[in-house]
Amino acid sequence: MKSYYSKFYNLEVNPFGETPDPEFYYASHQHNRALNDLSQALRQGKGFSVLTGEVGTGKTLLARMLLASFENQANTALILYPKFTEIELLQAICEEFEVPKPAVEFQTGKAYVDHLNRFLLTNVDSGKHSILMIDEAQSLSVEALEMIRLLTNLETRTQKLLQIVLIGQPELDATLQRPELRQLKQRIGCHATLRGLDRLETERYIKSRIEQVGNGNFIRFEASVMKIIYTLSNGIPRRINQLSERVIQAAEEKRIRLIHEKVANEALNLKSKGLFSFLRSQR
Repeated sequence: MKSYYSKFYNLEVNPFGETPDPEFYYASHQHNRALNDLSQALRQGKGFSVLTGEVGTGKTLLARMLLASFENQANTALILYPKFTEIELLQAICEEFEVPKPAVEFQTGKAYVDHLNRFLLTNVDSGKHSILMIDEAQSLSVEALEMIRLLTNLETRTQKLLQIVLIGQPELDATLQRPELRQLKQRIGCHATLRGLDRLETERYIKSRIEQVGNGNFIRFEASVMKIIYTLSNGIPRRINQLSERVIQAAEEKRIRLIHEKVANEALNLKSKGLFSFLRSQR
């Protein structure tokens, strides 16, 4: 027996779930460009790349897709929420690559780097390169970022041993502007940025999510509803998902298939005259 997220709309799963699932990837121009630019940088052996964007723009999803595309040709590691000291960062990197720890009495920064370097050299000898991605990189301290710069020095005569991609919010860009990090900034081989979707892309995004999980005839948003969602979300995919899910849930309670503006206004609590007038003025 099938398990339905919504029997009324014939949806087996939530079309607007917040988990970064590659199956729901929406190939906007900017997302495709970022993915292609980062992929090319890794294929070309660039040692250091950066992906930044506001919360909810799809950075983590892009990172997972990027890692998946290289998993058969590289050793990959992903670190999340890296509020680490320099030594903790090295420990986390070694753990993700499954590099054996130094003996307890030798667990210094240099010992971890030496162990990591031997592991990376072995990878090169076996024909594989190594990719490290650090998500939420705006949380890295200046000291940890300086350690990352030192890791970009690990190389043979012809290639980098470790390719690093930092993924973070716009605060990461501000941190990289600091004078003491100018050497790291100079090493950026690729810098991609994600922003909110425009109005047309937002409409296409909503339709794409619905089509991914069910027959498009079972649920439709009027154009005015998608405009409201765009205005409130600023085109940020995560926010679009949250608002769209609330609208669908409200419409299902009323047994409505063509979701109109009144349902959306009620679902999103647009009772304020000021906000309601603003939305109308944006048409």
